[in-house]
Amino acid sequence: MLEVINKFIDDVKGLRVALVGETIIDEFVYVNYEGHSMKSACPVYKLTDKEKQVQQGGTTAIANHLKDFVKEVKLFTNTNNEIVKTRYIDAFDSKKHVEINKFDDSKFGEIKIDTKDYDMVLVADFGHGFCNNLKINDGFHLMCQTNSNNFGFNRISKWRTHHKRSVSLDLREASLQMNKNIENNDKDIMELYNYEINSDLLYITLGSKGSAFCNGKKVGHQPAFPSKIVDTIGAGDTFLAFACLQASIQKDIQELIVPSLAASLSTTWLCNEKSVTKNLLKEYATKFI
Repeated sequence: MLEVINKFIDDVKGLRVALVGETIIDEFVYVNYEGHSMKSACPVYKLTDKEKQVQQGGTTAIANHLKDFVKEVKLFTNTNNEIVKTRYIDAFDSKKHVEINKFDDSKFGEIKIDTKDYDMVLVADFGHGFCNNLKINDGFHLMCQTNSNNFGFNRISKWRTHHKRSVSLDLREASLQMNKNIENNDKDIMELYNYEINSDLLYITLGSKGSAFCNGKKVGHQPAFPSKIVDTIGAGDTFLAFACLQASIQKDIQELIVPSLAASLSTTWLCNEKSVTKNLLKEYATKFI
């Protein structure tokens, strides 16, 4: 496995990468649960003395994962904290009790990207408006995230007129795309590939079941690397980042060892408090040799 990782690192080190999409500020406020209000069915929490954590997520987190591996990462994103997700989590076990979101898409202007200026262009559309005025030609990698704010509306098919280098979905997003429940089997995955995807490659992330990929001729499956999970937030974005790098250097995808390993590694810390680096990735790989 270390031989695979070292070759990957060597192959991608000269790439110039552009990332487009929303930066999301993730706030973690630590509380203790005290019970329910006597006058209403409302849970009550008490703030603790533990310091609030503030992290930069979304596209900035993806950029941080990649910067140790490639020559250049140019980030096109919002910069004024227009998107903030505040999570009130248990100080004992980090379980999320409630989340409060703030969005202000009124400040997002037009962005123009020429994919020919870079070795890899990744559009991470989190559905909060930043990519709505993006002017871009074909040949980019794409992720459209489904979340509570845009459920059913932020689908890959909104980009169907552009031919993509790759597209990444999770199983729920794939089901929304097809308007039916998608199973992790070759028939359903091939059908999805041929339905308004318009991409050379398709990736589907499956959580603990690993991932699947399709190039229109065949479907492949990559098992997950088991980890002692702290938080799964951002694991799909981590997989996406390294899968796109691999697609940029390898046309015929046979396996997704590096993207799957990087995604597994990213579940071993809280949200985006750390980033994947070459040394961390190689150290983590030794657990599976």
